[in-house]
Amino acid sequence: MSFLGIVTLVLIALIILSLLFVFFKAFILLLPVALIAIAVIWLIGWFTGRKNNMPSSGNYYDWFKNVNSTQSQTRARKKAKNVTTKDIDK
Repeated sequence: MSFLGIVTLVLIALIILSLLFVFFKAFILLLPVALIAIAVIWLIGWFTGRKNNMPSSGNYYDWFKNVNSTQSQTRARKKAKNVTTKDIDK
């Protein structure tokens, strides 16, 4: 590899690393803002004291409640017919 090829690879690596540093520095600088937002949301939930997380409207349906089990109401499955090559040719 020639000297100019090595210089080009090093410059490309430098550009990529500098871009990664800029993006991750922005994330690191926004981390305290995210932690403050998490704390504020948690405190609002703590002070409102809402113990029941179900919606207040009557449209809520508990899908995991075992009130009317549909397993006992299912019909028996029909057995499959044995299909032969004679039936296919018809």
